[in-house]
Amino acid sequence: MENFHLSMPTNIYFGHGMVKKLTKHLNQYKRILLVAGGGSIKKNGVYEQVRAVLDSMQIKVFELWGVQPNPDIESVREGIKICKDNDIEFILAVGGGSVIDASKAIAAGFYFKDDPWLLFYDETKVKKALPIGVILTLPATGSETNGNAVVSNREKQEKLSIHSDLLKPVFAILDPYYTFSLPQSQTAAGSADILAHLFEQYFSKNLDNYLIDRMTEAVMKTVIKYAPIAIKEPENLAAREQLMYASTLALNGLLSSGKVTDWATHALEHEVSATHDVTHGVGLAILFPRWMKYCYSDDKAIKYVEYAVNVWEIKKEDFNFIDFNQVFEKLSKEERKSIAFEAIEKTAQFFKSLGLPDSFRSLNIDPSYSKIWASNLIKRDKSAGNFKVLYEEDIKQIYESCFE
Repeated sequence: MENFHLSMPTNIYFGHGMVKKLTKHLNQYKRILLVAGGGSIKKNGVYEQVRAVLDSMQIKVFELWGVQPNPDIESVREGIKICKDNDIEFILAVGGGSVIDASKAIAAGFYFKDDPWLLFYDETKVKKALPIGVILTLPATGSETNGNAVVSNREKQEKLSIHSDLLKPVFAILDPYYTFSLPQSQTAAGSADILAHLFEQYFSKNLDNYLIDRMTEAVMKTVIKYAPIAIKEPENLAAREQLMYASTLALNGLLSSGKVTDWATHALEHEVSATHDVTHGVGLAILFPRWMKYCYSDDKAIKYVEYAVNVWEIKKEDFNFIDFNQVFEKLSKEERKSIAFEAIEKTAQFFKSLGLPDSFRSLNIDPSYSKIWASNLIKRDKSAGNFKVLYEEDIKQIYESCFE
């Protein structure tokens, strides 16, 4: 295992009616900014419940609406202006990852003297931030408990991220009932996003992290089991509960403990949604099976076979947890590759079964963008990933395979 530092300061309140916990954390504030998306929280009653609690505390609430998927820096600038004009003391994000990420950027930009987009070129400039709280309505990004934020600049056609412990929310309210009204497409894309986070941490050079790998596999199997149920039965409480907590566990830092993680596929997807209005989880669902296949090699085969056996239960009867490595060593190169590629195909078919697109061509994107995306990514970084280091030609080939 690698040395690591794990900090999870966010207070999590999980379950029905936990919105009342707002009183525990907001009673010291007089002026807050509520950040929301396109208005779905008014339709499903979440906004009414939140405002009822806030109004009971006699808090002055200012509101920023219209944060869109793949949140734009313009919303961040607007939020910062509201905060500065009205001496805002706290930001409450009510929504999914886009709303939360925009709120984090607003919180960081409030104390930054220059344009907030400059923070995304140099995250070390985040020196101070307004405190943030979250009421989650879409399990997907894990942003409810981590210090990450991803924001787009549509004018520049860039999608960049910042990371800072200062941006970790003070609290996160996770009420599964708030997800009952999610459309199937959002549940599907959110589930793909959760799995993608797990993959980025699981496919690692570190083969000596048994505990974390088995925990990660458990969360993967949870998503694979419950995502189809939530899509078929939107008000199935057990399914919504499991997906909501899986989202949090997938990216709160726990499952990357002691590991060198990858994140190449996220970098590749960011280029896609920087130039096209593609939902993040959709892009990841298209990219990940191709990335898995491209990165396969015999020296990495054991990780693929672990994934195949422990998650998809391929050839499970031939393995057990005690002598897994001994059984693996007896497999030929061809057998290892066959097992690995069966798992990759099951992964692709799972995403397709959720109703997600299986190629960029189906999204009416011109294949010529493969070269553009690869070039743009390499302009910022000379390579991507750690499980297999990818250079411009590697990246272009992965993109091209996504049009097949």
